[in-house]
Amino acid sequence: MLRDIDIKYRYSTGSKDTPIQFFTDTLSNSVNFDLGLGFFSSASINVLATGFARFISNGGKMRMYINQNLSDEDVKAISSMPTEMLEEKLIADVAAMTSLLSKRDKHFFNCLSYLICSHRIDIKIVVPKAGGIAHQKFGILTDANNDKVCFSGSLNFTASALLRNIETIDCYTSWEEGNIGRIEKSEDDFETIFSGKSEAVLTYEPTVLKDFIKTKYPSPDIEQLLEEEAELITKLSSPNASSFTPYELDADNEELHFPYSTGPFEYQTNAYKNWVKNNYHGIFAMATGTGKTITSLNCVLQEYKRTGVYNVLILVPSIDLVNQWIGEVAKFNVPSHKTYVVNGQTDWRKSLTQLSTVIKWGGTQDFVIISTYDSFKNPYFLDLIEVMNENMILIADEAHNVGSPQVREVFEKLTIKKRIALSATPKRAYDIEGTMAIESFFNDQPPYCCSFSMEEAIHCNPPRLMEYLYFPRIAYLDEVEMRKYIKLTKVLLQYFNKDELSLKNNKEATELLMKRKRIIHKAQDKYRVFEDIISELVEQNKAEYCFVYAPEGKDFRVDDSQRILETLKDIVNTKYPDITTNTYLGGEKHKKEKLKSFADGHIDMLFAMKCLDEGVDVPRAEVGVFTSSTGNPRQFIQRRGRLLRVHPKKRFARIYDIIVVPNYKLYPDAETYEMERSLVKGELTRVAYFASLASNYHLACESIQDMLDYYNLEVSTLIKELEKQ
Repeated sequence: MLRDIDIKYRYSTGSKDTPIQFFTDTLSNSVNFDLGLGFFSSASINVLATGFARFISNGGKMRMYINQNLSDEDVKAISSMPTEMLEEKLIADVAAMTSLLSKRDKHFFNCLSYLICSHRIDIKIVVPKAGGIAHQKFGILTDANNDKVCFSGSLNFTASALLRNIETIDCYTSWEEGNIGRIEKSEDDFETIFSGKSEAVLTYEPTVLKDFIKTKYPSPDIEQLLEEEAELITKLSSPNASSFTPYELDADNEELHFPYSTGPFEYQTNAYKNWVKNNYHGIFAMATGTGKTITSLNCVLQEYKRTGVYNVLILVPSIDLVNQWIGEVAKFNVPSHKTYVVNGQTDWRKSLTQLSTVIKWGGTQDFVIISTYDSFKNPYFLDLIEVMNENMILIADEAHNVGSPQVREVFEKLTIKKRIALSATPKRAYDIEGTMAIESFFNDQPPYCCSFSMEEAIHCNPPRLMEYLYFPRIAYLDEVEMRKYIKLTKVLLQYFNKDELSLKNNKEATELLMKRKRIIHKAQDKYRVFEDIISELVEQNKAEYCFVYAPEGKDFRVDDSQRILETLKDIVNTKYPDITTNTYLGGEKHKKEKLKSFADGHIDMLFAMKCLDEGVDVPRAEVGVFTSSTGNPRQFIQRRGRLLRVHPKKRFARIYDIIVVPNYKLYPDAETYEMERSLVKGELTRVAYFASLASNYHLACESIQDMLDYYNLEVSTLIKELEKQ
C-alpha cells in the first residue's frame, strides 16, 4: 500500500530520490491513476514504464489527458477541425517518435494497449482555447485503501527535465495532516478538464489514437508484462544503469508501418499494384498536395512486408526537400541511425563507406539514403551506390529534374532495378527529348502507373485538395512601353513562320523575346493592378496567409527581380502598414522560421520568387497573387498546388493572376497580328487552365473574354492543347 512507501516531500532529478523512483514505487502500489500529462514524449513514457505492469496486475484503472501541441492557426480553427484530423497530428508525432523507442518505451505501450483492450483506461486530448500548450504536470494515485498521493511541480515530462535538468516534483499524501484540501483541489481540477467542463480548454475523445496503439502494440498477457518489467528493473538497478537512456534503440522495435491508422487510400494501394505489374517501374503523376511521398513510401513498406528488408535511395532537388523527406521517412518508423543524408552540408562519405563495406562482404542492412540531385552526381557517391543497389528502390522526387542533360547522363548508367518517379508534371515543358528520357528510364507512359489529377483530388471524398477561386486581372503596357514593345515586335516578325504560326528557334529570336519579356515583367500598370488586388483583399478581410510571386532572376537581371519584389512589398507597407510582410528568397537563412511565422499568422504576406515552387508545404496558405507570368506549365501548376493544401480553416483558396499584355485595342497592328496572337496564346493557355478547375469558372472566363474575342481564341481549345503537351 502507499502508506508502506517512504514517500518524500520532494523528488529531484540528479538526487538519490528521483522522479523515476517515485513513479516506480507508487504505481506498483496503486489501483487508480489520474494523470494530466503536458507532453506525450519518449522520455515521459520511459519514466512511467516501470511499475506499470504491477499497477495492471493490481487491477489498476487509469485516466489520462494529453496535450496536442498545435500551431496558432490550428488553435484558431479547432472548433471546425474534425477530431480525426486532430488525432492524425498526434499520431504522426507518435509515429515519428517511435524510431527512438527503447525497451522501456515499448513496455509502456504494451501496458497501455493492455489497458485499452481491457477497457481500463480513458484517454482524452486537450487543446487550450487561447493557444499555447496544456502545461500542467500533476496526478493523483490511489491505492486499495483509498489512500492517495498527489504530485505536482516544475517537472516537465521531457528528456531534459526527467534525466538532465534539476527539476522537482512535490508530493502530498492523504494521511498527513493538512493535505486533504490540496488533494481535493487537484482532483476537482482534473475532473473539470477531463469531463470537458473547463472553459479554458477543449477536450476530445481519441478513438483513432487508441486503435493506432492497439494495432501497433498488440496486447500481451499480464504474465509477460510482469516478466518484461522485472527484466527492466534488473537492468535499471545494475551498475551500468547510468548509461541507460530513453534513446537506447531497440532492434525488435524497428518494424516499418503505415503512419496513419486509416491505412493508404485506394489510389495509393493501386499505385503499388500497378508499379509491381509494370516490373517495378513507374511514374506517379500526382497533383501537388495529394501525397506523392506517402504513396511512394507505401511501396517501400509493401516490399518490406514481402522481403523483410528495405534499401531505398531518395533523390530530391533541394535541401529543403531533404529535410521534409527525413520527417516523412521517420513517420514510417525508419530509425534515424538508418537514415543517411547526402548533401553539401553533411559529411556522408565515412558513414556510407562503412555501409557499403558491410553490404559488399555479404551483410544485410536496412537503410534509407536521401540525397540531392547535385550530390547524387558525385562520382564517389555513385561508386558506393553501385555496391548497394541489388535490392534498392530508387525514388526520384520532382522527377522532371531527371530529364536535364546533366542528371540524365548519370541516370543512363544506373543499374537500380526498382524505380519510382514522382512529379505533378512529369512532362518537361518544351523538352521532348528530356521527357522521353524520363519515360524511358522509368518504363512508363501516360496514363502512367499512378495518375491522380488535380480535378480528381478536388472532387474525391474526402477531398485531397481545396476548391479554389480564380481571378485573372489584366494589366496593359503604357505608351512608352508600347513603343519599345512594337519596335521589338517588328524585328521579331522576320523570324516568324506564318505557315506554322511559330517563331524560329535561334539565338537572335530568343534574345528578342527575352527583351520583350523584360518589358512585360517591368510593366508599370502591373503595380496599379496589384494595389487594386490588395485593396480588394483588405476590404474582404482576406489580406493574410498570402503568397506573392514576383519574377525570378533567370528571366532578366537579378537586381531587377529584387527591385520588383521590393516595390510590390513597399506598396503594401505604405498603404496598409498593419499588414505584416516579409521576403522568402533562395539564398536566405532562416527560411524555415519564416514559413513557420507565416503559418502561425505572424507574417500576413510572404513575397517570393521561384523558391516557393518546390518542396514548400504550408497548408494554411490561402491566397496567391501571381505577378510574374511563366510559360512553364510545371511552374504554374506547382504554384497553384501550394495553395490548395487542405486546411480546416479554409473554405476556398484564392488565386489572383496578373496578365500583362500589349494594349491591343489602342494599338492594333494587322501586320503583327498573327505573331502577336501566337505569343499571347501561350499566356492565355495558363489562364484557361487555371480557370478550368476553378469554382468560378464562368466568371474567370468572362474577365478575359474581350481578349479571347480579339485574338479569336476559345478557352476549351486552349485547355485541350495544353493537355496534349
